[in-house]
Formats: sequence, C-alpha cells, structure tokens
Amino acid sequence: MKKALKVLSTVMAAGMLAACGSTAASSTATSATSTAESTAKSTAESTAASSDEAVTLRLGHTQPTDHQVNITAERFAELVNEYSGGSVTVEVYPNSTFGSASEMNAAIQSGDLDLYINASAQFASQYEPMTVVDAWYMFNDTDHLMKFYSPDCEVYQTLCEGLKEACNIDSLAPIYYGARHMTANTPLNSVSDLKGLKMRVASDPMPTAFFEAMGATPTPVAYNETYLALQQNVADGEENPAASITSMKFYEVQKTLNLTAHQYQMLTIYMSVPSEEKLSDAQMEAVRKAAAQAAEEHNAVAFDQEQEIIDALKDKIEVVTPSDLDSFKEACAAVYPTYEKVWGEGVADAIKALA
Repeated sequence: MKKALKVLSTVMAAGMLAACGSTAASSTATSATSTAESTAKSTAESTAASSDEAVTLRLGHTQPTDHQVNITAERFAELVNEYSGGSVTVEVYPNSTFGSASEMNAAIQSGDLDLYINASAQFASQYEPMTVVDAWYMFNDTDHLMKFYSPDCEVYQTLCEGLKEACNIDSLAPIYYGARHMTANTPLNSVSDLKGLKMRVASDPMPTAFFEAMGATPTPVAYNETYLALQQNVADGEENPAASITSMKFYEVQKTLNLTAHQYQMLTIYMSVPSEEKLSDAQMEAVRKAAAQAAEEHNAVAFDQEQEIIDALKDKIEVVTPSDLDSFKEACAAVYPTYEKVWGEGVADAIKALA
C-alpha cells in the first residue's frame, strides 16, 4: 500500500492533471500510414495469430443474458476470434455462472478464470487506492467521467498499474455501466429520508461508509440475491444503474426510483495475468484490440440507452428527482477525508479538477 501511494503521489507531482485534461474528449490523431498499409498490417497480424496454438479463454460476469454487458461480452468474443484468425476462442458465462463476484475475483487472480467483467470496487480490499473511482459524487457527469477514463490519463493508468501489481489482473478496457440511482419504497427527496432504511450493499466498504454517513443501515446482500432480499424486506432499498434495475426487475419489488446519480460507474474487462501467459504476442495484441473496440461500441450504445431506459421505467415505478440533492452530496463529501490517505494525497482533488 505504501508503495502504491508513493507511486500515486509521485506521478501527481509530475503533473497528472495536465495529462488527463489534455485528452478529455478524444480527437482523431493524424496517421501517416496509408489505408493499404494499415490493411496489410492487420492481415499480417491476423495471419501470425492464427498460426499460433489454439487457446480457449473463459469470461465470466454477473449480469443476465439480455444485459448490455453480456451483449458486449459476446461482441468481444466475436472480435477476439476475428482478430486472432480463429486461434483464440472466448467462451462467455453470464449470470454468475462461475459463482458470486467474490468467487470470480479469486478465480481471475489465480488464473482459474481468464476474463472477468466487473467494477474495480470488487478488488477494494486488495488495492485500496482504486476505490477513489467509486467514491460517491466524485464525478459530476459522463463528460467528467470520460475525461478520467482516457487511455492517456496518467492518474487512471497509474491506478491500473497498481491494481495489476496487487491483484495479478490486467485492465483491458473500461465500459460504461451507468449512473447509479437508489430505489426504495418511499421517495428520497433529501438525505434525511434515508435515515434507518436498510439499503443493500455489496461486500465492499465504501458504499457502507457512504450509506452510514447518510443515516441508512447498510445491508450486505449478493447481487443475484437482491431481488429476493427486497421482496422479503431483508433490505428496504438498493442502488444500481437503470439498466440493472430493469434487467433484474427490481421495479417489481420497489415503489420509487430516486435519481440520485451518486455514482457514475465504469466496469472493466479484466484479464488474468497467468492467462495472458498462455498467449503469443500476436494473440495478446488481438485480445487488446478486440477489448478496445468492444468497449468503444459498448459506450456509444450505453450512453444513448440510459435515458431511454429511465423513460421506460416511468411506466413501472415512480421516478423521483430529489428536491435536495445537495444534502446527499454534502453527506458523502464528509467521508472523503477518511479515504484521502488511502487514495493518495491530491488524487481526489485532481479528479475533481477535471470537470
């Protein structure tokens, strides 16, 4: 941890903010390579990959088959097959086929699972600096989010390197999960409305800290058990992006969707470092290229779909825009000083300054 924080602080001192801000909204770089040369290079890479020994990789995630995450996982598998010339096959296992998120966390670190799509918060206990990206109200909107998740943003890249060292996993590409909102059986117009409510959380400490700061009672429940927990009043509410609230049908067991937008969240296509060692350089390049393209396609769709999903939910559940959203932000901001020593001095400020 000390090493990770030292790296973060050193890079911050070198001017990470300038590097992030300069690549906020990606501009198309001028290429000196002709279309013919690019096509020839791509063909050569595919031929090289296809000459390698065939490898099958397994990808797991927690989302159901109709969720955009699974659609993207299938697209990623298709692109890997294409770019590797058929020498690499990715088998997709949705809907927690390989167990809970925590079980898949362990499996990908050991190499028992090759690829995994989930949030970085799942690895919070092993690499705490990465939790800065999941701090509630850290990002103002999607533009702010994408300025940070730029491939040229040194803050983000430094965090990915630290995560790789700590957890034996490689961050291939970030994909947009959505703005997280709270559902409950009562409108949540101000933070005081959360007092005493049992709010479902995953098994990581940060959501617990933020709900406690807002007066709620954090209640740990596995993602695939959340519907039943809400139905049986084990939990009074939960928080998730609109797409997940829809795909998991939480609207059937909740009365209000409260547009708190307390977190703009990205998931990541992760790959086990031991699994990377199964591949040749050409095959690994094919996997990285496929991940980048699948993520780009996913984000274009996910951003456009988000408001459509919320509009569709209005026919199923009462949609509430909190009248005192500032009270939520103020309660969460009070938690930040506790985590600054974990995130690294100045890291949160640098991210905030990107807006």
